[in-house]
Amino acid sequence: MAERMTKSEMMAEVAKKTGLKKKDVAMVLDEFAQLAYKEAKHTFQVPGLGIIVLRERPARKMVMRFGPKAGQEIDVPAKKVLKFRFSKPAKDAILGDGAKSRSTKKDDLAIIEGIGPKIAAALNQAGIKSFRALGDTNESKLHQILSDAKLSADPGSWSEQAKLAAAGKMDELKKLQDELIGGRRA
Repeated sequence: MAERMTKSEMMAEVAKKTGLKKKDVAMVLDEFAQLAYKEAKHTFQVPGLGIIVLRERPARKMVMRFGPKAGQEIDVPAKKVLKFRFSKPAKDAILGDGAKSRSTKKDDLAIIEGIGPKIAAALNQAGIKSFRALGDTNESKLHQILSDAKLSADPGSWSEQAKLAAAGKMDELKKLQDELIGGRRA
C-alpha cells in the first residue's frame, strides 16, 4: 500500500498545479479548514468531495460483550458525532465509474416476513441496508435496534430469511415464509 501524502507534499503539489506559492496554498488550506470547523455545526460542503454532517446520536442501552462487565446492560449517553458523506463524483473518481461496494447496496428488507416499512427504516438507520448485512447481524443486536426504535417484533427468523434472499434462493425463501406467521415459526 502506498504511503499517504504529507501536508507539505500536498501543498507542494497544489502549488505546482496552480502556480501559487506554497506559502499561499498553506494559507488557503488553513482558512478553508477554519471555515469547515465553524460551519460544520450546520453541515459543510467540501466542493468535489462531499459533506461534513454533525449528528446527535441518541442515548441508548448496550449489552457489554467482553471485559469485566460482559453480559451486563449499560447506558450509553447521547453524544454528537461528525460524519463525512462522499459525493457521487468523488466515489466514482476513487472507486471507478459505476463501482458499488456490497456495503452500499440497498435491498428491500420488507421482503423478509415480519419486516414492514417502519422496521426496514429502523434497520437502515442502524446501517443494515442489505440482505447480507441482515443475515450477518445476530438476534440480540436486532432486538436492540428494535428497542431503540420503540418497535416490537420477533427477529428470530430474519437472519435465515436474509441469507436465502442474499444468495438469490427466492424459491426456498418463499417456502420458508409459508411456514412462518408474522416472521415466527408456526
